[in-house]
Amino acid sequence: MRIAIEALSLSSKNLTGIGNVTLNYIRELQRLDPDNSYFIYTIDALLHADLPNEKWRHVRYDWRVKKFKYRITDALGVLKGGSEKTLPALSRIVLYRILKMALEAIDRACLYFWLAKSMRDNRIDVYLGFFADFFPFCFFSGVRKIWLIHDLVWKLYPETTDINSRNKKRAIVRNMNRADLLLSVSDSTRNDLVRLLKIRKDIITLHNAADRKIFHPADPKSVTRVKKSYEITRPYILSVCTLEPRKNLATLLDAYAKVHKRVRHQLVLAGMSGWKNTKLFEMIERHPAKHSIIVTGYVPSQDLAPLYSGADVFVFPTLYEGFGMPVLEAMQCGCPVISSTSSSIPEVAGDACVLVDPLDTEALAASMEKILSDRARRSAMTRKGLARSKQFSWEKSAARLLEIIRTI
Repeated sequence: MRIAIEALSLSSKNLTGIGNVTLNYIRELQRLDPDNSYFIYTIDALLHADLPNEKWRHVRYDWRVKKFKYRITDALGVLKGGSEKTLPALSRIVLYRILKMALEAIDRACLYFWLAKSMRDNRIDVYLGFFADFFPFCFFSGVRKIWLIHDLVWKLYPETTDINSRNKKRAIVRNMNRADLLLSVSDSTRNDLVRLLKIRKDIITLHNAADRKIFHPADPKSVTRVKKSYEITRPYILSVCTLEPRKNLATLLDAYAKVHKRVRHQLVLAGMSGWKNTKLFEMIERHPAKHSIIVTGYVPSQDLAPLYSGADVFVFPTLYEGFGMPVLEAMQCGCPVISSTSSSIPEVAGDACVLVDPLDTEALAASMEKILSDRARRSAMTRKGLARSKQFSWEKSAARLLEIIRTI
């Protein structure tokens, strides 16, 4: 069987959610499947993944229109960053913007055509899609199509994504209905597909997992190194996420304001800056404990396990998650977890975490104070979290995926 894997996210230098999911499935399939041939499709360079033998091939979209689009985009960036504000300079910016928009449309059409033609030429039997909103516009051959759905953020919180037009949303639903099979990362997401989008086709849940080479209880020396690197000088509360409204960090900041004088912990917010976070940084600046709040920015993978392991508690009061990977990562590193009762979090947390209404500041503050003041309870939560995390495995999910591919 000849299988195409869409791996657009593996062209990004810094891997985040979808990229990590794609990479882990590729690695496990390489280990589990010596028989089928795989074609890894990207738009740009393939980073992070190694292809071990001739059964694994990289196929890259490399048409000239893409390169021209990149040159125009770079030139526009230079023009916008320049100090010249004369009428000719502003006119050039407008012209380059129009040209960039036109090239983006042409490039997307060329990409769809190239992908369909390439899959026909490579005699692809199964197409496996991972990216959140990318699905081939057409297929020139009878390819069986599988699409992994990570969440419905674009439906529930459209302001936090760039999928904000009605046509884009219609296209996503249309593509879901064109797929032969949908996979979801949680039962919660599967239920949302049925309830919110009225999807009436087979949907199979394949849970995500956390890479055990990255997420594990770290040794004290590594914890000390990372604390020094991020200038953490006291016991700390940790939250790891993209800094955006959906992660509900405003409630965490309010809860921290209520307890900081009694618990004396620093608050460490780790993760990349996301959408519409100006108010969040304004809250931090006005916060009564602002000098005890550390914002790390992007954290490389080698620092994550020590950061989780060194925290007294991980707090993740998210409003919505398709899966809730940080909860699993924290449990797997032996960190006690407080999270929310929303969406997929109870499915991941089981009875190993303390879950609260994500909008109940008082309940969150009370839970933080109770856990931070009780070492024995933290130890018990660590044991339960480690046991719970063992129920999630990339090997198990990839083996199920391979079984699905073979039978579709």
